[in-house]
Amino acid sequence: MDVKFLMAPSCGGCDSISSPAILDLVSWRTEFFVHMITITQQEVERRLNTVQCAICKQSSFAIDERFMGADGDWRGICKKCFYTFPVHTDMEFYLRTQPDVPFRLKEISCTACNHRGVDLDFRATLSVREAIYFVTCKGCKRQFPEKSSLEAFE
Repeated sequence: MDVKFLMAPSCGGCDSISSPAILDLVSWRTEFFVHMITITQQEVERRLNTVQCAICKQSSFAIDERFMGADGDWRGICKKCFYTFPVHTDMEFYLRTQPDVPFRLKEISCTACNHRGVDLDFRATLSVREAIYFVTCKGCKRQFPEKSSLEAFE
């Protein structure tokens, strides 16, 4: 990576973003993009099984392969009651369009090590009143679900 290309030109009184801020943004986006591409259908299904179905309260899910869009919008299905719900794996787009979410992710504490700050792997909207973020702790790399407090559906 050519650092000189990413650095803002230095000028006496300009209001441009500082070079470290640009480098942090590019580094964060690159790291997140690489992470997002590596998530598999099996990984999403395994992690969905850590939450309960909004209808039958069981924890047995699959991804309906007929609805695996290239845009990262998938369809989850409960294997017990066949309830379906959206699963979103394109978190780069979501984070770009939801400016409050990155701030919320910095405040989430790990359930194992209490470190604050997580990466958003994917999210599922299990019902009209409940969205779940599937996150990974930046400290110990533990993966866990977190109820979204930012998505109000009422």
